[in-house]
Amino acid sequence: MSAYSSSSSSRPILAFLIQILLLISSLQTTTVQAQEAFIQVKLRVYEKVDRFLNFAITANAVLADFYDLRGFPHDLGARDRDAIAHQYLFSVLQSLAATGAKPFYGLEDGTFLGYLHNDLNQVPKLVYREPGNSGFSLEDHVLGKFVDTCVDSLNGTPKQCLLTESSGTYISCVNDCEYIPCPGNPAAYCQHYEIVKYSESTADNITQQLGYIPRSTYCIDENGDFSDDHGAILVESTGGIIRDGSCTYKDGSTLVERRNIVGDFASCTDLYHEICLANQTTEEAVCDTTFVGAYASTNYDPRWRGWYIASREALVPRFSDPYIFFSLGVVGITYTFPIFMENQMQEKLFSGVLAIDMELDDVSHFLAESFKETSFAVAIYEEDAPHNMIGVSTESEVISWWLIEDDTVPCPDESIGQTPRVCLTKQLTIMDFEANMDDTILRKAHTAFAPISFDEEVTVAVREDDDDVSTPSYIATTVLYELQNANLKWRILVTTPIETDPDNTIVMGDSMFPFIITIAILGFVLCTALFVAYYGRRNEQAVQFSDVQFTSAFLLASALLNLSTLTLLGDTDDDLCLMRMWVFFMFSSMMLSPLFVKAYRTYKLLGSSVASAMSVKMDNFQAWIRTLPIPAIQLFILVIFTFADPWVGREDIDLNDAIPKKDILCRSQTEGLMYAQAIWNSLLLSIGCILAYVTRNIDPRFGDAKALLFAMYNIAFTTLMIALVMGTIDTHESGKHVLQAIGVFWGTVFSSAAFVLPRLIQARKERRRLKKHNSRLRNSLEEKRKANRISSHVSSVTYLHDQDDALKILVCTGNIGNAEPTLTSMMSWIPEHGECSRVTSINGDAIDTDQFDLIVIGMQEAKWVVKRPDNAEEAAEAVTRSPQGRRGRRGSFFSSTLMHLQEERAKQDAFLSAVEGADVVQIRRQIQQILGDAYTNISQEQRGQMRLTIWALKDVAPGIRDIKVSGANTGVGNVLSNKGGIVTSMVFHDTRLTFLSAHLAAHEGDRYYNARCSNMYDILKSSKTFELCHRHSIDSSISSHHMFVLGDLNFRTKFSDNSTATHSEKFERACKMIEERDWKALYRFDELHKGVRLGELLVDFDTLPCDFNPTFKVERTHGYDYKDQRIPSYTDRILFKSAPGLRNNLRPLCYEPCEDFITSDHKPLRGAFSIVPNDMMANTTIEGRYRLEFKELECSELLDGEGGSCNPFVRFIWDSIGMKEEGMAKLDFWRRRHEFPTTSTKYKNPNPRWKRSYSLLTTTQEVRGDATLFICVYDQNVGTSNSILGSLSLNLQNVFKCKPGQAMKEMYYDKPLQRYGKPAGYIRFKIELSKLVG
Repeated sequence: MSAYSSSSSSRPILAFLIQILLLISSLQTTTVQAQEAFIQVKLRVYEKVDRFLNFAITANAVLADFYDLRGFPHDLGARDRDAIAHQYLFSVLQSLAATGAKPFYGLEDGTFLGYLHNDLNQVPKLVYREPGNSGFSLEDHVLGKFVDTCVDSLNGTPKQCLLTESSGTYISCVNDCEYIPCPGNPAAYCQHYEIVKYSESTADNITQQLGYIPRSTYCIDENGDFSDDHGAILVESTGGIIRDGSCTYKDGSTLVERRNIVGDFASCTDLYHEICLANQTTEEAVCDTTFVGAYASTNYDPRWRGWYIASREALVPRFSDPYIFFSLGVVGITYTFPIFMENQMQEKLFSGVLAIDMELDDVSHFLAESFKETSFAVAIYEEDAPHNMIGVSTESEVISWWLIEDDTVPCPDESIGQTPRVCLTKQLTIMDFEANMDDTILRKAHTAFAPISFDEEVTVAVREDDDDVSTPSYIATTVLYELQNANLKWRILVTTPIETDPDNTIVMGDSMFPFIITIAILGFVLCTALFVAYYGRRNEQAVQFSDVQFTSAFLLASALLNLSTLTLLGDTDDDLCLMRMWVFFMFSSMMLSPLFVKAYRTYKLLGSSVASAMSVKMDNFQAWIRTLPIPAIQLFILVIFTFADPWVGREDIDLNDAIPKKDILCRSQTEGLMYAQAIWNSLLLSIGCILAYVTRNIDPRFGDAKALLFAMYNIAFTTLMIALVMGTIDTHESGKHVLQAIGVFWGTVFSSAAFVLPRLIQARKERRRLKKHNSRLRNSLEEKRKANRISSHVSSVTYLHDQDDALKILVCTGNIGNAEPTLTSMMSWIPEHGECSRVTSINGDAIDTDQFDLIVIGMQEAKWVVKRPDNAEEAAEAVTRSPQGRRGRRGSFFSSTLMHLQEERAKQDAFLSAVEGADVVQIRRQIQQILGDAYTNISQEQRGQMRLTIWALKDVAPGIRDIKVSGANTGVGNVLSNKGGIVTSMVFHDTRLTFLSAHLAAHEGDRYYNARCSNMYDILKSSKTFELCHRHSIDSSISSHHMFVLGDLNFRTKFSDNSTATHSEKFERACKMIEERDWKALYRFDELHKGVRLGELLVDFDTLPCDFNPTFKVERTHGYDYKDQRIPSYTDRILFKSAPGLRNNLRPLCYEPCEDFITSDHKPLRGAFSIVPNDMMANTTIEGRYRLEFKELECSELLDGEGGSCNPFVRFIWDSIGMKEEGMAKLDFWRRRHEFPTTSTKYKNPNPRWKRSYSLLTTTQEVRGDATLFICVYDQNVGTSNSILGSLSLNLQNVFKCKPGQAMKEMYYDKPLQRYGKPAGYIRFKIELSKLVG
C-alpha cells in the first residue's frame, strides 16, 4: 500500500506520478494512433490509484500534523490520556471506509492503538496494548497483574498470558532502554533494546515462566470508544452495520462483561491516585476501563513487527513489502510514518510510528470497482522478481492458502480462518495467475513484455489460446509506478480485447454469405446437370467420340471444385485453413488432370496418320494411369507443406491503424506454398494451353479439339485475371474470397458447357434426323399392322404368333472367359445376318420369319486385352485387311470409295478403342460384322466385366421407345462389379419388355447357393424399369409385360440324394448321365430348377428344361470336354415371365447351347421367343360403367426388408384402362393427377386388416388385353421413401369378363405376395363387380 507522510511530502510524490504519466503518453484513444490506445486507461489507473493511496497519505498527514501541533501529548501514553488521538483515529477510519485502509500507531514504550476489521465481520474493532515490556516474571509486582487478563476469544474463558515457543517474542531493554543514535539516522536517537525469542528449554518450573502484556481487541460504540454496553455496540447484520448491538465473544452468544479487573494498569494510574486522594484510602484501585469490551487477547508488541522495525531503521515515510498481517493472516502492505519528540536538549528522539494497513484484497476490490463497467483488465504487481501480485481488477485472489503442517498441500476452504490457525498464506506471482481468462491474459501480457524489457513505448498483442487464432485477442500496455523514497516499485499492466475485422471473413449474416452459397451451389448444380445430361447420352455416337470417361471426370471435378468454395465461409481457424488448402488445390488438379490426358490422347490418336494411331497403345486404363502424375505431384506438395509449413489461421494486427483490429488469415509461415503453387499451376496451364493449341484443327467429330482449346484458355485466362486483381487491388480477404468463387464458377461452368453443349446439340440433331426417318418408316409399317390388327382381333393368339407383326426375339447369353473371342466362335453363337434358320427350334419346325427382330446379347467375364500392331507398317497392313462387313438395305453411311470407308472406320476404331476400350470396340464390330448393316445397336451397357447389348432390325427399331438401363453390383461389399446384373427395359408397341443379364456368385455349396439367391434379389431391388405410379416404385419383377433373365447364374448340379459322395464320385455320376443323355435325370438335380420351384428366387418365372449338355465347365475346344475341377452344371440360363393374362403372348421357339464356341470354359446359350405385341390383342368391350369394390382386405406374414416390424398400407395402381377412385373427380385439384387410391396405414402390424371398402369406377368401355391392376403393399417409413413389402398383379380383362346379362359378380382372392422374386406374405380380399345404373 502506498502513502505519503504529510501534505507537504505528498507533493513531490504527486509530481513524480504526473511525470510517470507523461512518460506513457503513447496511449491510444479510439480515434488516434494505435500506440495511444490506452492513454485514457493509464490516466484513469494513475488517478484512481493515486486517489486510493491519498486516503492513507492524507490520514497519516493529518495525524502527523496534529501530533506536531501537540494536539495530544507527545508521549502518547495510555488510553485515558489518548482519548483525543483515539477519536482522530476513528475519524480517519471512517473516511477510509471505501478503501478498507486501517490506521494505527505503535510507540517505543510498547503502546499500540489502532482499528482493524476483525476476522468475524467487517465491523471496525479497536485494538489496544498497554505500554511495557513483555517477558516479565510472574512474580513481578508491577507487570505480573497482566498474567490473568487474557481470555479465550471463543467464549471468554479466562487464561493466562504466558509466553510459549510458538508465540514467545518479546522486548528486552539494554541499559534500561537508554537512548542511543539511531542506526538509520545518527542525528536522531532511539531506545536501546533487543528482540528476544522465548525458549521453554530454559524454564524448569512455573516460577521461570514469563508473561506478556496482551494486545486486546475491543468492541466499540458509535463514537469509537471501548464499550460493552449492551444495546450500544456496533455490529454487523444482514442489513448492514447497526449501532444497537451487544458485545459478544466469537461464539456469538456469550456476552462480554469485564468490569472487575483490578490493578494499577497504566491506563488508570492517574485515576487511581485521584481516588486515593478523594477517599483518603490506600485500597487497591479497581480499573474498570482498561479491559471493558475486550474479547480477544494475543501476544503482540509493535516493536518486533516488521513494519515497525523497517520504519525505525529507515526513519522516513515508506511502504512495506507485502507481508502477512498478524491479526488476520492475510497479506497486505503498510504505509508507515515515523514520529519524533524533542528532549530538553532539543535532541530528536524517535517516539514511534504512525501507520495505515491496506490489504491486497482491498486493492483488488478498489480496481474492480473502478473498472467493473469497462472492457479493461488492470494488474498491479511488484517490479522485482518474483513479481508478487498487489492487486487485480478481476478481484481474483492474490494469495493462496496452504496447510501450516505441510505447505505443499492446499488448505481446505472450511479450514481458512479457523482458530487456532491451521492455514498459512502465500502471495501469488503474476506467473501463477490464471484464475480466469482475464488473469491468464494479464499473465500472457507480462510474458510478452519480458523479452522487450517492458518497453513502455510498445503495445503487445496476446490471445486466449496461443494455438487457436480464432480465440479472442487482446492488446496490452504497461507502465512502471515507482516511489523510490517510499520503497514502492510497482508494474501496472492494462489489457483490453480487440475486435476481429469482420471484413476478412464471410459468415452468416454477411451480405456476401448468400452470394457465395448461391454461386457455389449454382456452379455445382450446373456442372452436375451437364454431367447427367452428357453421361445419359454416352451410348450415342456423337457423345462416344468425345472421350466420355475423361470429359465426365472433368465435369465431376468441376462440380466438386465449385463446392470447395463453400470452405471460404465461416470463421477462420486452423482446420478450415487446412481444408481450404487441400480441397481447392486437390480439386483443381483433379479438374486439370483429365483435360491434359484428353488433349494428349486426342493429339496422339488423331493428330497423326491412321496407321500411327492404330499403333498407339493408350486404352482407358493406360490413359487413367497418365492422369495420376498431376494429382500425385499436387498431393506431394500438399503433404510436404502440411507437415513443414501448413496453411493455418495466422493473426495479423496492424497497431498503426486508426482503430487496431485483428485479422485472421489463412497463411503459411513462409510464402513457400504460394510460390510452389504459382510455379506448379503456371507450368500446368502453360503445357495445357500448348497441348490444346496443337490439337485445335483435329477432326471436330473426335476428341473435342475446339472445346479443349476454349476450356484450357478459359481456365488460364480466368486464373491470370483473378491473380492480377488480387495482387494489384488492395481489398479485404472477404473480397478475395468473392473473386475466387466467381473465378471458379466462370472457369468451370463455361469450360464444362464448351464440352457438353456442342455434343448434346449434335446428338439432338442426329436424333431428330433419325426420328424423322423412323417416323416415315413407322407410318408405312403402321398401315400394314393396322390391317393385320383388324383381322387378328378375331383370331387366336396362336395365329398371331405366326404373323409378321409378332416380335421374334433371340436372347443370347455367354461367359466369354476373359479371352478374346474369335470371329468363328462368335458366329457359332450369334446367327449370321440374324437369320432364324441358323437356330434349332424346339419342335424342329422352321421359324416363320427370315430374321430376328430383336437380338439381346448378355456377356459375362467379357474383358480381355486386345493385341495391337507393334508398328505403323503392321497397322497400315491391318487397315488394308480390315473387313467391310455387309451393307444394309439403306446402303452404307459413307458414300466414298471402299478405301476411304476402311480408313474412316479404322480411324473411328482407333479412337473409340482408346476411349471405350479395344475389347469393347472389337466385340461391337464383330457383332455388327456378323449381323450386317440391317441391324442397329439400340442399347449397350457395360458394368465391370458384364455387358448387355441389344440390336434391332432397322425396320423394327422405330417402334422401340423408352429405353432405360439400370443395374446393381453384388461383388465384394456390393461394390465390386465382378458380379451383379444389368437391366434394360423398353416399350415396343405398348408392350413393356425387360432384359436382365446377371453374373451371380460362383462356387458350389449351400452358402454360395444362398448368396446367388440374395444376389438376384438385390439386382431386382436395385433395378429401375417402368414408372407406373408417381412417387412409388413398382416391383421390377412384375412391372413388365414380359421379362427375361439371362446370364451366368452359376447354379450348379447338386446331388442332394447322396451327401457323402466325394467330388470325384459326383463328377463321374454327372458324366455318366451326360454320356447316357439322361437330361431329365440330370436336370432333376439342378439348383436353379429347385430354387424356382420352391420359391427361393424368381417366383413365377419359367425356364425350359435343359435337354442338352451342361454348359460348364469345359475345355476351350469344340464339343464338350468337361474339366474335373467342377461338377458339370447348367450355369448359363435363360428364364422368362409374362404378366397375368399375357402368358400365351410369349412362345418359346428355341433353347440351345453353342458347342463350337471355343474361347471360354463356358458354352454360350441362346433362346428364341415370339411375342405378340399388346396392340395386336383384341380389346373387351363393356357396356356402361362398372364399380370394382374391394372388401375384407387383409394381409398376413408381412415383414420388412430386414425382417423387422412394418407399417403397411395398400395402393391400387392400374395400367391400360381408364379408372378412378369413387368419390374423386377425374382431375382432383387437391391431389396429384397420377396419384392412386391408398388405404390407411396399420402401424407395427405384420397381419393388417382394413374394415372399410375401396371402390374404383371405370371411365372407359374398352378393356385392353394388357390392362393390369397392381395391388402393392408398402411399408411407410419416416424420413425415407416407402419400401415395397409385397405385390400382386391381376389381369383386368379377366376381372371384367361376365356372362351375358350379368350385372354383378363376386370374386374371392387368396394369393401369395412377392417381392423382388421372392415370396413376401399373403393377401386376401373380395371384389364385387357391379354395373352402375344411369
